[in-house]
Amino acid sequence: MLLKKSFIKFSGIHGIGCFTQEDIKKGERVWELDPDLDITIPANKINSYPPAITEFLKMYAYGQETGSEKIFILCGDHARHMNHSEDPNLIEAGDGNAFNIAALDIKAGEELTCNYNEFDTDASFKLNH
Repeated sequence: MLLKKSFIKFSGIHGIGCFTQEDIKKGERVWELDPDLDITIPANKINSYPPAITEFLKMYAYGQETGSEKIFILCGDHARHMNHSEDPNLIEAGDGNAFNIAALDIKAGEELTCNYNEFDTDASFKLNH
C-alpha cells in the first residue's frame, strides 16, 4: 500500500510507471504491505486461472518464499506499476521486506523505482520480458 499520493503514466523506463504527487524526504516510509489491500495468492494456484489472468499475475505480482510455501503478492494500488532500477529511489526495509523507504529525497512528479532483485523471487522473469 502506497503511503504517499501517486499517479501512473507512461514511463521512460518501461511501459507504465508509478510517480509521486508529493515531495518525499530521504528515510520516509513510502510503501508497506497491507494484507487488507495487497492480495496474497499461493503459487500453486496461479496456473488455475485463465491464461490472461495468469500472465497478468506473473507480470504484476511479486514472488516471495514464506517458510516452505511460495506465494505471490499483488499490490492493490499503483505500487504494482513501480519499475525496476539498479539504483532505485526506494529501498527495502523492515523485517521480511515489509516496507520501503526513500533512499534519497524524491521530488513530486518523479517516478518511484525499486530493485526487483531485493524482494521478488521472479525478478529475472520480469526483467527479461
